[in-house]
Amino acid sequence: MGLTQQPALGHADVVAAPSAESSTSGAMESWLMARGLIGRARFGEQSGPGLMTPPSGVEVDETRQSVNATGQELKQVKAWNEIVGEDTVHIEVSTLPDRQYEVGFWLFPSHRAGCTMFQWTLFGNGRALQSRFWRSDARPKLAGAPDLPTFLYPDAVPWMAFLRVLDAPNVPSEGAVGTLNQQLTPYNYVGQDVTVGRVENVTVPAGSFSAFKVSAQVDVATMMPNWPRFILQIIKPAVPKDTLYFDSTAPYRLLKQEGPIFIGGPEVTTELVRFYTVGAPPVSTVAAVPASSVIANP
Repeated sequence: MGLTQQPALGHADVVAAPSAESSTSGAMESWLMARGLIGRARFGEQSGPGLMTPPSGVEVDETRQSVNATGQELKQVKAWNEIVGEDTVHIEVSTLPDRQYEVGFWLFPSHRAGCTMFQWTLFGNGRALQSRFWRSDARPKLAGAPDLPTFLYPDAVPWMAFLRVLDAPNVPSEGAVGTLNQQLTPYNYVGQDVTVGRVENVTVPAGSFSAFKVSAQVDVATMMPNWPRFILQIIKPAVPKDTLYFDSTAPYRLLKQEGPIFIGGPEVTTELVRFYTVGAPPVSTVAAVPASSVIANP
């Protein structure tokens, strides 16, 4: 896929100027601060990854990511959505080796594509070590710089973003396409071409599912806009792809991902380990019930 799907350590901050989006109004920012996602709460002493917990009634998806060549586990992620007004706040808490962990959130407006706000913080030894903040703003930042696309995402995105950019986002279907535009600096971006393929059967630790196969590949023309087109056509087949499998029924949770997580990075596999609704009573697995509808016991 070429772009980081989770924040890369040591990456330079990308901070855009505030825009006039209603979803980043004072009320939303007050909610984010009260939730402990922005402000001083993100940088003070922390007790551990369990400090950020999902509210009752939301579904939590737990995934595990490993390096294909060695089997080394890179991270375990708990992800969930919280609805605030008409917008969605996607939250991820990732457990890393060496007792480090990450907390990140993405603010998605409900009535249009793109991401409005993003923040990621890395913690170690109970305190914040690194943090990055991003706010969408497609205005030109430098005289002569190319215009940025209207609907942008930060350089790191959750897997659900690949469904949000499709021309059929509400009910993904075979043949649906889209472009995920990720801002790298205040002056440039890179696009990824996203395509929905056929439905396949997929087995992961969470169970067996019917899944949409989705492919994503960096658009080399956005990475090297001044290169001749014929050279870009030669390069394109060599650009690695990511393959993603999403449950074919709502809420279209990610089941599996295969491919590099950034340019030049190792091939990894991400798999759904389990999913459950916070505060819901245990549900027994019954043979007659489709695997995709079974809620695992948290």
